[in-house]
Amino acid sequence: MTQNTYRWGILGAGKIAHKFCTALNFTPRASVYAIASRNKDNAQAFATTHSATQVYTNYTDLVNDPLVDIVYIATPHAFHYEHTLLCLAHNKAVLCEKPLSLTYEQSAAMTQLAVSKQLFLMEGMWTRFMPFIEKIASILQQGIIGTPQLVRAEFGFAAPAIPDGRLYNKLLGGGSVLDIGIYPIFLATHILGTPTNIYACTHPTSTGVDGSANILLQYENGASAQLYSSIMVQNANEAEIVGTKGRIKISSMWHAATQITLLLNNGSQEIFDFPHACNGFEYEIEEVMQCLDKQLIESTRMPHSFTLTMATIMDAVLDTMPKNEGAAK
Repeated sequence: MTQNTYRWGILGAGKIAHKFCTALNFTPRASVYAIASRNKDNAQAFATTHSATQVYTNYTDLVNDPLVDIVYIATPHAFHYEHTLLCLAHNKAVLCEKPLSLTYEQSAAMTQLAVSKQLFLMEGMWTRFMPFIEKIASILQQGIIGTPQLVRAEFGFAAPAIPDGRLYNKLLGGGSVLDIGIYPIFLATHILGTPTNIYACTHPTSTGVDGSANILLQYENGASAQLYSSIMVQNANEAEIVGTKGRIKISSMWHAATQITLLLNNGSQEIFDFPHACNGFEYEIEEVMQCLDKQLIESTRMPHSFTLTMATIMDAVLDTMPKNEGAAK
């Protein structure tokens, strides 16, 4: 199999794009080739920081650049649908930061277009490719903790309540579920699969986005998941997988964990450490490039079907939000 080098184009010059490009420049065979931002000064500063060759002040110019091999979309959630379709229309492979879109309907349309054009598309769920997730898979496959019966996961922090900010602005796809609730939903889906029942209780903020969400998922085999997300309170941000023979504790911040603890019912305990080679994005980047090497249109480890399952759950959770636009009572 040929291993190519890949020139990446970056849409958006925000915080997540900076972290991603730090890992891009760390990862062999990858380079930050082009950056597009509607703010010229931001784009130029970004290019200087990450050694990008090309600077664009509109996204269409970047996707028209024939030297761009793949585009990483790092714009706010509300623009993922529009920007992914723009890239696919110009025959560009796409890694779109999570969530892939705001709704199942949008995500389904995005994946369908990618398939019809035979172009690579993946949701940027970086946690999926981290070493601790692979170790958990190995533990489960060997039956060390028995049959998983419960997944508990939380992700919460106290964000400044800025009405026009990304997290509180409904027009930007704000709220806890889309931004960080997707991580607990990912873990439950990865470990337990597709739920048969979805229950949720959401708490709206004064701007109409979900400030927090309590989620209970039930599965056909009797297993369940207890999940929580919040942009209003700080949590321990830990996770746990409980099986019939023991449990796995994932240390904080669990979505980017560098340590897990295996605790068996017989009293034995073992700690596993997984320091990141860079900042954690490098594993996702390597997966994407390996998929491109193989000319795949989706990752077998993070397939479109997985993204659509998570979108279904998030739609159901957000459907519990009050239908009016008023403030929380």
